Amino acid sequence: MLGLCALVALAFTACKKNDTQKVSFTATMPQTVNDVRTHANDLGTELFWDEGNTITVLNAAGQDMDFTLVSFDEQVATFTAEGDAATFMQEIETADYVAFYPAVVEGEGVKMTIPAEQTYEAGVWFANDLYPMVGFNEGNNFVFQSNCGFLNVSFKDLLGGREADRVVLTANENIAGDMVYAKNGMSYVFEGTSNTITITCATKQPLYSDLARDFTFVLPEGVLANGFTVEIYDGETLLGGATTQVSNPIVAQQFLIMPVVFLGGNQPE
Repeated sequence: MLGLCALVALAFTACKKNDTQKVSFTATMPQTVNDVRTHANDLGTELFWDEGNTITVLNAAGQDMDFTLVSFDEQVATFTAEGDAATFMQEIETADYVAFYPAVVEGEGVKMTIPAEQTYEAGVWFANDLYPMVGFNEGNNFVFQSNCGFLNVSFKDLLGGREADRVVLTANENIAGDMVYAKNGMSYVFEGTSNTITITCATKQPLYSDLARDFTFVLPEGVLANGFTVEIYDGETLLGGATTQVSNPIVAQQFLIMPVVFLGGNQPE
């Protein structure tokens, strides 16, 4: 009887140890740069993690599992895997994994979407869970990179006192759609669905004559090489805009910052 009790106790201890197995790993944001098509500026364009961000991790066999960060310090996020998740991540130090954000695994690919409807964020920022990234592990750290970049446009209203609720970007090719990656993260196909992207404001944003109002679009690399148009609206009223035929191709991990568009009059000399 004592021997049987000891055996049961040993089995219980082993299960408990397995249940509490834990693997921690991190993920690092890609570095970005500015390509300023106007005067020098001091816009900060570093990328940071946000609370609740979830990455999708795939192992070498193509199996996938989602992980939500448990903590973050600006550009570095920390994740914890326990139980079955710890078993899934147990070879993180020695084997190849790949991570996607924000992603949906479909069939033999991983889909990340650049939506035709994007949400306004103040300054040079863009909405959470919007910027597609893929990360490869170096030990227990995923180093993320992206095949997407940014277009920053800004407006000053010489009339003053007006407001805007959306900005529409129109190009000569599709600029919104799905980026469908191979499960190993080494290649992708852009499946375009729209040649326009609209940034909508949750509340109307005031426009000023002495302070620019910024809007930042997330876009796939390579688009806008054939020119584009931006228009700013207040309801059904077109407040103004600008068109360029100059090639301004979007570069991955780069902010393309265009000259200020002046509304209600000509651009000052």
